[in-house]
Amino acid sequence: MASATAGPIRRVPAKWSVDDGRAVEPTLGAGCDSSYLLKLSRGEERAQSLIEFTAPSSLTSIGIARQALAPYLAENEPPERLVVDQDGKSRVVSPAAV
Repeated sequence: MASATAGPIRRVPAKWSVDDGRAVEPTLGAGCDSSYLLKLSRGEERAQSLIEFTAPSSLTSIGIARQALAPYLAENEPPERLVVDQDGKSRVVSPAAV
């Protein structure tokens, strides 16, 4: 007879959540003048995303960086690096791409 002593089933949240963020230096040579590193979690998983704004950026903040990342938070893996262009459109780029 099987034992019913197994612990509770832990459900992994469907979306990543932004736990923290801070301003960081933009990637050298990428044409960006503002950059934020956002720390993410989903259950026990941890990740981070670098959100950069192309120069000249008129208005940037951690809040705007969070908004730019929001459409990607339901993905299995969040982007490591996201660039927000002057027109407000964002694009995922390789972390090493300059």
